[in-house]
Amino acid sequence: MTMISAFIIIFFSNLPTSMAWANSARFATRLHVRAERLTIKTALSVSSSLLDQMLSPNPSCDPTQMSPTSLAYIGDSVFELFVRSRYVWPARRTTDLQNLVVGRVRAETQSKIFRRLLSSEIFELTKEERNIISRGRNAGSSSGGRKRGPKRLYGSNDGKDSTYGGPEVYQDSTALEALIGFTYLTDKNRCVEIINFLSEELDRIDNEEGVVR
Repeated sequence: MTMISAFIIIFFSNLPTSMAWANSARFATRLHVRAERLTIKTALSVSSSLLDQMLSPNPSCDPTQMSPTSLAYIGDSVFELFVRSRYVWPARRTTDLQNLVVGRVRAETQSKIFRRLLSSEIFELTKEERNIISRGRNAGSSSGGRKRGPKRLYGSNDGKDSTYGGPEVYQDSTALEALIGFTYLTDKNRCVEIINFLSEELDRIDNEEGVVR
């Protein structure tokens, strides 16, 4: 045994009992706190995973085989939840909140931000995503004399008056929702990237209209 080792043993053996107990208690407390934090983090992770499963279709679902209208059906819900969460705080009167959300999820606004997405030189869409967009647009097109989408989009007799938007606006809206729905089901990280781009475009609109967030 070296001299230093002997000194250490003698030093600690002569510490007051109360000090030893105090150190032990502090150490145990630290361990307990760390264990609690780890438990909470694990629980949150598990809860998040379960919520993700509950908000997803049957595991046997193949998004590549889903119709564009079904993809848009999911995308519409995802986008609306995003918009509602975005504007629910700071607190607003219910009517003001509802009007704001409706204004952001309506076809006209979706078409506006969708066209910015398509023309963006920064955000590049994949070949598969462009295919989904094409399918979504076709699903939103009018056929057999039947006009798809809200009646407000068709203000003139021929339904092509740009003042009201016309069928192209609804096609854009359906295409965007189909894209969101597809990426939500197949690649949530990619869905986040798309939603983030749309969020930045909504920021611009909010600034133009003086909306407080």
